[in-house]
Amino acid sequence: MSRFRDLWVSGKYAIDRKSKDEVDARTEKEAAQMMHQLIPEASLQIYSDLSNRRGKETGKWLKGLAGEAPAAAESWVQAQANATDSFEEARVWIDALFQEFGSLTYGFNDTVVGTDLLVSCEKAQVVETRDDDVWYHPVTKTIQGRLTTRFWCLFVRGNEEKISIYIFPVEMTIGFKAGHYSDKDSPPFLVAEHKSVDGRNFWSIQGEEASLAIVPPLAKELFGDLIRMASGKMSESELFVSHKEQPKLGENVAVGFQQSAQSVAAQPEQLTIELDELSMHDACDVVDKVIDKELAKLYQAASKLSPGSPMADQARRQISAVETFRAKIVDAFENFSKESHTIAAGEPSAVAAKS
Repeated sequence: MSRFRDLWVSGKYAIDRKSKDEVDARTEKEAAQMMHQLIPEASLQIYSDLSNRRGKETGKWLKGLAGEAPAAAESWVQAQANATDSFEEARVWIDALFQEFGSLTYGFNDTVVGTDLLVSCEKAQVVETRDDDVWYHPVTKTIQGRLTTRFWCLFVRGNEEKISIYIFPVEMTIGFKAGHYSDKDSPPFLVAEHKSVDGRNFWSIQGEEASLAIVPPLAKELFGDLIRMASGKMSESELFVSHKEQPKLGENVAVGFQQSAQSVAAQPEQLTIELDELSMHDACDVVDKVIDKELAKLYQAASKLSPGSPMADQARRQISAVETFRAKIVDAFENFSKESHTIAAGEPSAVAAKS
């Protein structure tokens, strides 16, 4: 497996929409199609089925949660009450979603260490993009965060008007984060819209209110969607159910996927490094394998500890630190890849353009 080699190649497909006068529409369309061709046929069918179900049935499912969803954390409610505008309300909603994603990731990963289903959770952050095509250089703010397996990404992007959730191959991440793909190229999987009725502000999904109270079960559904795509299999019985436990591979998430105990416990192969032959992406892949090995040790140790104990909390913090480190490496490499391909193509640097 070569995560960083794939990211390096994907940098070649990142089209800068700022240069749209120099790049014809046909080239842009071909690049978008090339990205979608990366989706395996089995996963493409799952994505189509899930998209239809999310569009038609999510609202009805959310309505049924009114009496069973756990109360939202007090800190979420207080933060939302203190929000000064709809952008801040979006940030509270997305932060709550990623807090749940973080807990689900921790509970899920100890079952899949050493496989392509290991999930990394990158907490949402505010991203500012300046439009240099307009004389007064307006700045657009969005909140962006993501969950990733080795080959798939669940991406969340929100602003004051809507919160959009996407699922796509990780190779699309560079172009997607930079805004090179529109919703026409890659339609959102699920959308929450900001509404204001009789002076009351709230978020709505498929015509039903998406309050903070529904975030925990919704996070489990979306987490399950990512695993269904990453595993390439799905059981219809998994959709729109209330999981009483954390998602467990083969039990209540990706039921159709069966991972053998041998492959789950598999450790990364012994590394033989020839420094003179390493490229940048090869070197990062070596680091990635070392991180996998370290996470395997940490999850194995954490599985033997009592939940909520001081040692368990310490183990969780260690795991979080390693996963955060990996996310920062991936982000840095994505930026490096895009900039390197820009330089190789003889185009002006984005950094230089702002100078």
